Amino acid sequence: MQRLLKALTQKAVVLGLMLLIVFSSLNIFVAPSYAITASRDKLTSQDKIDRAYQYREGAGILEEEKQASTSAKQIFKPEDKANIESVKASQATDSEKSLVEQGKDLLEKVTGK
Repeated sequence: MQRLLKALTQKAVVLGLMLLIVFSSLNIFVAPSYAITASRDKLTSQDKIDRAYQYREGAGILEEEKQASTSAKQIFKPEDKANIESVKASQATDSEKSLVEQGKDLLEKVTGK
């Protein structure tokens, strides 16, 4: 009886320690991601450009162009991705022809159709 009780308490202690390790590791891996996004949003445009140049010169040039654009202050939200309807609507209002349409027009000119 005592051996059974001792074995059960030992298994309970081991299970409790395993649960403690699992739950503490979940907290460690979740918390740093919030700190990164919060600090990224607080950077000025010049800080973003400097950080990009530290990574690579081409990245710095692209970041300069991005910061010069009108939408540089907008924070990208993944849920606001362009869907098919919005892309078609923007193409309908766009006065320039796309590369595919220009190619079709050139092909029609060459073939005479």
